[in-house]
Amino acid sequence: MRTIPTPTLPPASGPALPARPAPTPPPRHSAAAILDDPITAGVLHSAWSGDPAVVVPSPPGAGKTRLVALLAATLAGRADLRVGIAAQTRDQAAEIARRLGALDCPARLVWPAKHAHPDLGPGAASVVAGRSVRYPTSGGGVIVATTARWTYTDPQTLACDVLIVDEAWQATYADLGALGAFAPQVVCVGDPGQIDPVVTGQTRRWADSPTGPHIPAPAALLAAHREAVSVVTLRHTWRLGPDTTALIQPAFYPDLPFTSRRPPEHLTTATGARLPEIAAQVVTAAAGPGDPALTGACADAARALLTTTLTTDDGTRPVTPADLAVVASHVSQAAAVRALLADLPDVLVGTANQLQGMERTAAVVLHPLAGYRDPNAFATALGRACVMLSRHRAHLTVVTDAATPAVLRTAEPDPAVAAHRTLLDALLA
Repeated sequence: MRTIPTPTLPPASGPALPARPAPTPPPRHSAAAILDDPITAGVLHSAWSGDPAVVVPSPPGAGKTRLVALLAATLAGRADLRVGIAAQTRDQAAEIARRLGALDCPARLVWPAKHAHPDLGPGAASVVAGRSVRYPTSGGGVIVATTARWTYTDPQTLACDVLIVDEAWQATYADLGALGAFAPQVVCVGDPGQIDPVVTGQTRRWADSPTGPHIPAPAALLAAHREAVSVVTLRHTWRLGPDTTALIQPAFYPDLPFTSRRPPEHLTTATGARLPEIAAQVVTAAAGPGDPALTGACADAARALLTTTLTTDDGTRPVTPADLAVVASHVSQAAAVRALLADLPDVLVGTANQLQGMERTAAVVLHPLAGYRDPNAFATALGRACVMLSRHRAHLTVVTDAATPAVLRTAEPDPAVAAHRTLLDALLA
């Protein structure tokens, strides 16, 4: 083996050169957080690559709204694309615009001219109305509106490069077909375990069709064009704790395994006892779903939670009415509870349909089968139960009917009934 000797260099002469300053890194883009997680970065990659359709299934509390805002701001600000966002409610649209404004993205929220404008905070988002809605004449931009508003807008006027559908499982395949006229590329973000879209017309002719116009948009899109659809799944919840995740994941998301990444937090009673993440309160009801014993128990449970304290990584503080939600299946049940809590207007009280997408520190839920002696399709709908059991962060109290276990045992075999049996057994264990 031959060794090549290292030459000896003569000592340097002359004055020493000044040290070169380290290069200053470029400023971080306001929406660059989308690249911090490989899953959200995968969503951006699929959209930026030009995939014609991207579906993003998500468990509750996985940061869907945050993802929509980061994705839209990045595509508009870094790729100079025209981005449309279709939300399912005005509140959802306003929240998305608010988050875009906080990212310094000059989004435009389409809002009815005769309605009071929502507060979008000090960010860059603005409210526009009527026929004044336009994209910027150059560069990228973001327009946010409800699906209903998009569907009666001229596609030639508001044509865009990418259309993001927020809470896409609440939109029908017919809605998605109408939205498809605005952009050659669509991104559907949503929760497949939630309540299906409300359809008032007859759908019997499509009862056995996986692509019927009433089917949730992402499900029908996958059934019709699976080979052309990219799927990127969010696999962590930042809202639900480990006990709630273990309860609802196998029951409502058998094809979507996910884990809890919620930071530790819990409630403590006045005596210092730590409340479990999920608790059940059994009530004897004899007057149907509207039995005052059921709604009264919900109101009492909410008041009891106001005597507790919340402990998080930030410290300990008393639980306030704004930290609480009471969720029921029926409008009449919610109205009865709201009347009993009239002196606490900050407690959020509503049906599962009304509270879908919302969260609170603690929640009280009136079990959807409470008061029933016949498990009908409305009471056993899994989407409604999923919404009701996933609105909380630190604690959930479920008010149940003592007769419900026997009602479920005598019911005809059915996947929804079987799922409710498993859920109730876990709640009462």
